[in-house]
Amino acid sequence: MKKRINLFSQRNENQTAQKYLQYGKRTTYWVLLFGVLFLMALFGTYFWFNRYLSELKNKKDTYNRYILTNKEFNQEIKHFVNKFSLLKTYLASDAAGYAYYKHLKSIIKPSGAVDTIDSFTINNLQVVSFSLSVPSYDEALRILDFFEQKEVLEQFDSLVLESFDITENSNSYTMSFNGKLKHIEK
Repeated sequence: MKKRINLFSQRNENQTAQKYLQYGKRTTYWVLLFGVLFLMALFGTYFWFNRYLSELKNKKDTYNRYILTNKEFNQEIKHFVNKFSLLKTYLASDAAGYAYYKHLKSIIKPSGAVDTIDSFTINNLQVVSFSLSVPSYDEALRILDFFEQKEVLEQFDSLVLESFDITENSNSYTMSFNGKLKHIEK
């Protein structure tokens, strides 16, 4: 038998083992804690995305129902957008015909032949063609003299008498002019 048993030596080895077990235990607790927190964050993110996607799906379903119930209204909006784009195109290419027509009438007014304008056309470059119809040859000559005046010619960049015709049955004379009006502010 042994006489001296060293009880402290075994205790020392047990203390080292217990120390390692405590470190392992603490590490396990920390790993479990971070794992649980990570899983909670992961599930929270999952539930948040799931809720967000369900809200988006509800909005999509609502919009689809709205579109299906308002199909005629949508067609009217498309028609309006089409007409609006046509109007914008027209305004972009508008020659301001009415303003130039009024300007031509104000030029012709001193001659007294305002009511005799038969036709009037103008393009974007202010190239104008118009025709006047008068009942007598003398009045036609008077209007031609009027258009040869300096004040009248200053209103045009160019003006040419294109034709001078007589209508056989009605004894009226038609004069057709082509020219380019000077630019006016709209």
